[in-house]
Amino acid sequence: MNDLTLNILGFAAANRDLSVEIRDPITQDIVHVVKPFLDGTARVPRIAPGTYEVTLKHPNLALPVLRRPIRILPSGSTKISVVIDPARFRDTPIEDIPEANLAPVREAAASVAETLAPQTNKHPGEAILADDWNQLASGVRDLALAVAELTRLVSPTGHDHPELIRKFDEVTTNVQTLVEAVSTAVTELQRGLQIQALRQQIADMLTLAEINPESADAAPFFALIATLEQKLNEPPEVFAREMRNVSVRLSTLLEELLDRRRDDQDFVTSPVVKGVVEFVDKGKAQRTTTYEGELKRQRLIARSLAGNGFILQR
Repeated sequence: MNDLTLNILGFAAANRDLSVEIRDPITQDIVHVVKPFLDGTARVPRIAPGTYEVTLKHPNLALPVLRRPIRILPSGSTKISVVIDPARFRDTPIEDIPEANLAPVREAAASVAETLAPQTNKHPGEAILADDWNQLASGVRDLALAVAELTRLVSPTGHDHPELIRKFDEVTTNVQTLVEAVSTAVTELQRGLQIQALRQQIADMLTLAEINPESADAAPFFALIATLEQKLNEPPEVFAREMRNVSVRLSTLLEELLDRRRDDQDFVTSPVVKGVVEFVDKGKAQRTTTYEGELKRQRLIARSLAGNGFILQR
Protein backbone atom coordinates (compact mmCIF):
# COMPACT_ATOMS: atom_id res chain seq x y z
CA MET A 1 0.00 0.00 0.00
CA ASN A 2 1.27 3.49 -0.89
CA ASP A 3 0.19 7.08 -0.31
CA LEU A 4 -1.20 9.51 -2.88
CA THR A 5 -0.77 13.28 -2.56
CA LEU A 6 -2.94 15.34 -4.89
CA ASN A 7 -2.31 19.06 -5.46
CA ILE A 8 -5.33 20.92 -6.84
CA LEU A 9 -4.36 24.10 -8.65
CA GLY A 10 -6.18 26.75 -10.65
CA PHE A 11 -8.97 28.11 -8.46
CA ALA A 12 -8.28 28.19 -4.73
CA ALA A 13 -11.71 29.64 -3.90
CA ALA A 14 -13.35 26.29 -4.75
CA ASN A 15 -11.05 24.12 -2.62
CA ARG A 16 -13.17 24.43 0.52
CA ASP A 17 -16.20 22.68 -1.02
CA LEU A 18 -14.48 20.24 -3.37
CA SER A 19 -14.57 16.48 -2.82
CA VAL A 20 -12.06 14.08 -4.35
CA GLU A 21 -13.22 10.62 -5.45
CA ILE A 22 -10.79 7.86 -6.41
CA ARG A 23 -12.58 5.28 -8.58
CA ASP A 24 -11.83 1.98 -10.22
CA PRO A 25 -11.64 2.89 -13.96
CA ILE A 26 -13.45 -0.28 -15.06
CA THR A 27 -16.22 -0.77 -12.50
CA GLN A 28 -16.43 2.91 -11.47
CA ASP A 29 -16.59 1.76 -7.83
CA ILE A 30 -15.44 4.44 -5.39
CA VAL A 31 -12.22 3.40 -3.64
CA HIS A 32 -11.57 6.55 -1.56
CA VAL A 33 -13.31 9.87 -0.93
CA VAL A 34 -11.34 12.72 0.65
CA LYS A 35 -11.72 16.48 1.16
CA PRO A 36 -8.81 18.74 0.18
CA PHE A 37 -7.27 21.31 2.50
CA LEU A 38 -7.79 24.99 1.69
CA ASP A 39 -4.44 25.07 -0.11
CA GLY A 40 -5.70 22.37 -2.50
CA THR A 41 -3.70 19.50 -1.03
CA ALA A 42 -5.50 16.16 -0.67
CA ARG A 43 -3.86 13.05 0.77
CA VAL A 44 -5.10 9.50 0.17
CA PRO A 45 -3.31 7.06 2.51
CA ARG A 46 -2.75 3.37 1.92
CA ILE A 47 -3.93 2.91 -1.65
CA ALA A 48 -2.90 -0.09 -3.73
CA PRO A 49 -0.65 0.50 -6.77
CA GLY A 50 -2.42 0.53 -10.12
CA THR A 51 -4.57 2.63 -12.42
CA TYR A 52 -7.42 4.72 -11.03
CA GLU A 53 -9.67 7.59 -12.03
CA VAL A 54 -9.75 10.78 -9.96
CA THR A 55 -12.95 12.85 -10.01
CA LEU A 56 -13.32 16.32 -8.48
CA LYS A 57 -16.87 17.34 -7.56
CA HIS A 58 -18.36 20.59 -6.30
CA PRO A 59 -21.87 20.94 -4.81
CA ASN A 60 -22.67 23.93 -7.02
CA LEU A 61 -21.98 22.06 -10.26
CA ALA A 62 -24.08 19.24 -11.70
CA LEU A 63 -21.13 17.69 -13.54
CA PRO A 64 -17.64 16.88 -12.21
CA VAL A 65 -15.17 19.73 -12.17
CA LEU A 66 -12.44 17.43 -13.45
CA ARG A 67 -12.03 13.76 -14.27
CA ARG A 68 -8.78 12.14 -15.34
CA PRO A 69 -6.93 8.81 -15.06
CA ILE A 70 -4.02 8.47 -12.64
CA ARG A 71 -1.51 5.75 -11.85
CA ILE A 72 -0.28 4.90 -8.35
CA LEU A 73 3.38 3.92 -8.43
CA PRO A 74 4.34 0.50 -7.06
CA SER A 75 6.99 1.98 -4.77
CA GLY A 76 7.17 5.20 -2.81
CA SER A 77 4.56 7.93 -2.53
CA THR A 78 2.79 9.23 -5.63
CA LYS A 79 2.40 13.00 -6.10
CA ILE A 80 0.06 14.34 -8.76
CA SER A 81 -0.96 17.90 -9.62
CA VAL A 82 -4.22 18.72 -11.39
CA VAL A 83 -5.41 22.08 -12.67
CA ILE A 84 -9.09 23.03 -12.64
CA ASP A 85 -10.56 25.61 -14.97
CA PRO A 86 -11.86 28.68 -13.08
CA ALA A 87 -14.32 29.26 -15.93
CA ARG A 88 -16.41 26.34 -14.64
CA PHE A 89 -17.31 28.44 -11.60
CA ARG A 90 -17.92 31.69 -13.44
CA ASP A 91 -21.43 33.11 -13.34
CA THR A 92 -21.00 36.76 -14.19
CA PRO A 93 -24.13 38.84 -13.55
CA ILE A 94 -25.39 40.93 -16.43
CA GLU A 95 -23.62 44.24 -16.27
CA ASP A 96 -25.78 47.03 -14.84
CA ILE A 97 -25.53 49.88 -17.32
CA PRO A 98 -26.38 53.22 -15.62
CA GLU A 99 -29.53 54.85 -16.94
CA ALA A 100 -28.94 57.74 -19.30
CA ASN A 101 -29.71 61.24 -18.00
CA LEU A 102 -32.27 62.60 -20.46
CA ALA A 103 -33.02 65.79 -18.52
CA PRO A 104 -30.65 67.98 -20.62
CA VAL A 105 -32.24 66.71 -23.83
CA ARG A 106 -35.72 67.33 -22.46
CA GLU A 107 -34.74 70.82 -21.33
CA ALA A 108 -33.19 71.65 -24.71
CA ALA A 109 -36.37 70.57 -26.53
CA ALA A 110 -38.53 72.61 -24.11
CA SER A 111 -36.27 75.65 -24.63
CA VAL A 112 -36.68 75.39 -28.40
CA ALA A 113 -40.46 75.21 -27.98
CA GLU A 114 -40.52 78.32 -25.77
CA THR A 115 -38.15 80.24 -28.05
CA LEU A 116 -40.20 79.56 -31.17
CA ALA A 117 -43.58 80.10 -29.53
CA PRO A 118 -43.78 83.79 -30.64
CA GLN A 119 -43.23 82.74 -34.25
CA THR A 120 -46.51 80.81 -34.23
CA ASN A 121 -48.64 84.00 -34.21
CA LYS A 122 -47.86 85.35 -37.70
CA HIS A 123 -50.80 86.70 -39.71
CA PRO A 124 -51.38 86.33 -43.44
CA GLY A 125 -49.31 88.87 -45.34
CA GLU A 126 -47.10 89.69 -42.38
CA ALA A 127 -43.42 89.95 -43.28
CA ILE A 128 -40.92 87.41 -41.95
CA LEU A 129 -37.92 89.42 -40.78
CA ALA A 130 -34.34 88.20 -40.78
CA ASP A 131 -34.40 87.92 -36.98
CA ASP A 132 -37.50 85.76 -37.19
CA TRP A 133 -35.90 83.50 -39.76
CA ASN A 134 -32.66 83.22 -37.84
CA GLN A 135 -34.55 82.38 -34.67
CA LEU A 136 -36.50 79.65 -36.48
CA ALA A 137 -33.35 78.19 -38.06
CA SER A 138 -31.51 78.29 -34.74
CA GLY A 139 -34.40 76.52 -33.05
CA VAL A 140 -34.47 73.77 -35.69
CA ARG A 141 -30.71 73.34 -35.28
CA ASP A 142 -30.99 73.07 -31.49
CA LEU A 143 -33.82 70.57 -31.82
CA ALA A 144 -31.78 68.45 -34.32
CA LEU A 145 -28.83 68.40 -31.91
CA ALA A 146 -31.12 67.36 -29.05
CA VAL A 147 -32.55 64.47 -31.12
CA ALA A 148 -29.04 63.34 -32.10
CA GLU A 149 -28.01 63.36 -28.46
CA LEU A 150 -31.14 61.40 -27.57
CA THR A 151 -30.29 58.61 -30.05
CA ARG A 152 -26.79 58.36 -28.58
CA LEU A 153 -28.00 58.15 -24.97
CA VAL A 154 -30.98 55.83 -25.40
CA SER A 155 -29.51 53.26 -27.82
CA PRO A 156 -25.84 52.63 -28.72
CA THR A 157 -24.86 52.55 -32.37
CA GLY A 158 -26.58 49.67 -34.16
CA HIS A 159 -28.74 48.94 -31.12
CA ASP A 160 -25.91 46.89 -29.61
CA HIS A 161 -25.90 45.73 -25.98
CA PRO A 162 -22.34 44.75 -25.09
CA GLU A 163 -23.30 43.65 -21.56
CA LEU A 164 -25.80 41.15 -22.99
CA ILE A 165 -23.37 39.91 -25.64
CA ARG A 166 -20.75 39.18 -22.98
CA LYS A 167 -23.31 37.25 -20.93
CA PHE A 168 -24.57 35.33 -23.98
CA ASP A 169 -20.97 34.35 -24.84
CA GLU A 170 -20.47 33.05 -21.30
CA VAL A 171 -23.75 31.09 -21.33
CA THR A 172 -22.93 29.65 -24.76
CA THR A 173 -19.55 28.45 -23.50
CA ASN A 174 -21.16 26.88 -20.43
CA VAL A 175 -23.79 25.11 -22.55
CA GLN A 176 -21.13 23.78 -24.94
CA THR A 177 -19.12 22.48 -21.98
CA LEU A 178 -22.23 20.80 -20.58
CA VAL A 179 -23.11 19.21 -23.93
CA GLU A 180 -19.56 17.89 -24.34
CA ALA A 181 -19.59 16.43 -20.82
CA VAL A 182 -22.99 14.79 -21.29
CA SER A 183 -22.00 13.42 -24.72
CA THR A 184 -18.85 11.94 -23.21
CA ALA A 185 -20.76 10.32 -20.34
CA VAL A 186 -23.50 8.90 -22.58
CA THR A 187 -20.97 7.60 -25.10
CA GLU A 188 -18.94 5.83 -22.42
CA LEU A 189 -22.12 4.38 -20.92
CA GLN A 190 -23.19 3.04 -24.31
CA ARG A 191 -19.73 1.61 -24.89
CA GLY A 192 -19.99 -0.29 -21.63
CA LEU A 193 -23.43 -1.64 -22.53
CA GLN A 194 -22.27 -2.85 -25.93
CA ILE A 195 -19.14 -4.47 -24.51
CA GLN A 196 -21.18 -6.28 -21.85
CA ALA A 197 -23.65 -7.39 -24.51
CA LEU A 198 -20.76 -8.70 -26.62
CA ARG A 199 -19.32 -10.52 -23.59
CA GLN A 200 -22.67 -12.24 -22.96
CA GLN A 201 -23.09 -13.05 -26.64
CA ILE A 202 -19.66 -14.67 -26.78
CA ALA A 203 -20.41 -16.65 -23.60
CA ASP A 204 -23.65 -17.90 -25.19
CA MET A 205 -21.82 -18.76 -28.40
CA LEU A 206 -19.15 -20.74 -26.55
CA THR A 207 -21.80 -22.58 -24.53
CA LEU A 208 -23.59 -23.47 -27.76
CA ALA A 209 -20.26 -24.76 -29.09
CA GLU A 210 -19.94 -26.93 -25.96
CA ILE A 211 -16.98 -24.90 -24.70
CA ASN A 212 -16.95 -23.97 -21.03
CA PRO A 213 -16.70 -20.13 -20.79
CA GLU A 214 -14.33 -20.66 -17.85
CA SER A 215 -12.01 -22.94 -19.81
CA ALA A 216 -8.64 -22.15 -21.40
CA ASP A 217 -10.21 -22.37 -24.88
CA ALA A 218 -12.55 -19.49 -23.99
CA ALA A 219 -9.87 -17.35 -22.33
CA PRO A 220 -8.59 -15.66 -25.56
CA PHE A 221 -12.10 -14.38 -26.35
CA PHE A 222 -12.62 -12.79 -22.94
CA ALA A 223 -9.05 -11.45 -22.84
CA LEU A 224 -9.89 -9.37 -25.91
CA ILE A 225 -13.08 -8.10 -24.25
CA ALA A 226 -11.03 -7.10 -21.20
CA THR A 227 -8.63 -5.23 -23.48
CA LEU A 228 -11.55 -3.29 -24.92
CA GLU A 229 -12.90 -2.49 -21.46
CA GLN A 230 -9.58 -0.89 -20.51
CA LYS A 231 -10.13 1.71 -23.26
CA LEU A 232 -13.68 2.50 -22.15
CA ASN A 233 -12.89 6.08 -21.10
CA GLU A 234 -10.53 6.95 -23.93
CA PRO A 235 -11.30 9.59 -26.62
CA PRO A 236 -13.29 8.38 -29.66
CA GLU A 237 -10.28 8.04 -31.98
CA VAL A 238 -8.38 5.92 -29.42
CA PHE A 239 -11.39 3.74 -28.65
CA ALA A 240 -12.14 3.31 -32.37
CA ARG A 241 -8.56 2.16 -33.03
CA GLU A 242 -8.75 -0.36 -30.18
CA MET A 243 -12.17 -1.54 -31.40
CA ARG A 244 -10.70 -2.22 -34.85
CA ASN A 245 -7.73 -4.11 -33.39
CA VAL A 246 -9.90 -6.23 -31.09
CA SER A 247 -12.41 -6.93 -33.86
CA VAL A 248 -9.68 -8.17 -36.21
CA ARG A 249 -8.32 -10.52 -33.53
CA LEU A 250 -11.84 -11.69 -32.62
CA SER A 251 -12.45 -12.36 -36.30
CA THR A 252 -9.45 -14.68 -36.37
CA LEU A 253 -10.68 -16.57 -33.29
CA LEU A 254 -14.17 -16.84 -34.78
CA GLU A 255 -12.86 -18.24 -38.04
CA GLU A 256 -10.91 -20.89 -36.16
CA LEU A 257 -13.97 -21.80 -34.09
CA LEU A 258 -16.27 -21.94 -37.11
CA ASP A 259 -13.72 -24.06 -38.97
CA ARG A 260 -13.67 -26.56 -36.11
CA ARG A 261 -17.49 -26.63 -36.00
CA ARG A 262 -18.12 -26.47 -39.75
CA ASP A 263 -20.04 -29.77 -39.69
CA ASP A 264 -22.45 -28.41 -37.07
CA GLN A 265 -24.80 -26.34 -39.25
CA ASP A 266 -27.07 -25.57 -36.32
CA PHE A 267 -24.16 -23.80 -34.64
CA VAL A 268 -22.80 -22.10 -37.76
CA THR A 269 -26.20 -20.67 -38.74
CA SER A 270 -27.40 -19.85 -35.21
CA PRO A 271 -28.49 -16.25 -34.47
CA VAL A 272 -25.95 -15.96 -31.66
CA VAL A 273 -23.05 -16.67 -34.03
CA LYS A 274 -24.47 -14.32 -36.66
CA GLY A 275 -24.75 -11.61 -34.01
CA VAL A 276 -21.11 -11.94 -32.96
CA VAL A 277 -19.94 -12.00 -36.58
CA GLU A 278 -21.94 -8.88 -37.42
CA PHE A 279 -20.66 -7.04 -34.35
CA VAL A 280 -17.07 -7.92 -35.28
CA ASP A 281 -17.59 -6.78 -38.88
CA LYS A 282 -18.98 -3.44 -37.71
CA GLY A 283 -16.14 -3.07 -35.20
CA LYS A 284 -13.53 -3.47 -37.93
CA ALA A 285 -15.16 -0.57 -39.81
CA GLN A 286 -15.29 1.87 -36.87
CA ARG A 287 -13.57 5.16 -37.75
CA THR A 288 -15.40 7.73 -35.61
CA THR A 289 -13.33 10.59 -34.17
CA THR A 290 -16.01 12.55 -32.27
CA TYR A 291 -18.41 11.67 -29.47
CA GLU A 292 -21.35 12.83 -31.59
CA GLY A 293 -20.31 10.60 -34.48
CA GLU A 294 -19.74 7.64 -32.17
CA LEU A 295 -23.18 8.05 -30.55
CA LYS A 296 -24.83 8.00 -33.98
CA ARG A 297 -22.89 4.88 -34.92
CA GLN A 298 -23.76 3.19 -31.63
CA ARG A 299 -27.47 3.78 -32.23
CA LEU A 300 -27.19 2.26 -35.71
CA ILE A 301 -25.31 -0.75 -34.33
CA ALA A 302 -27.88 -1.23 -31.54
CA ARG A 303 -30.77 -1.25 -34.02
CA SER A 304 -28.91 -3.51 -36.43
CA LEU A 305 -27.91 -6.09 -33.82
CA ALA A 306 -31.21 -6.16 -31.93
CA GLY A 307 -32.49 -8.88 -34.24
CA ASN A 308 -29.49 -11.11 -33.53
CA GLY A 309 -29.91 -11.37 -29.79
CA PHE A 310 -28.01 -8.31 -28.64
CA ILE A 311 -30.02 -6.62 -25.90
CA LEU A 312 -28.74 -3.12 -25.17
CA GLN A 313 -30.29 -0.99 -22.45
CA ARG A 314 -30.81 2.63 -23.40
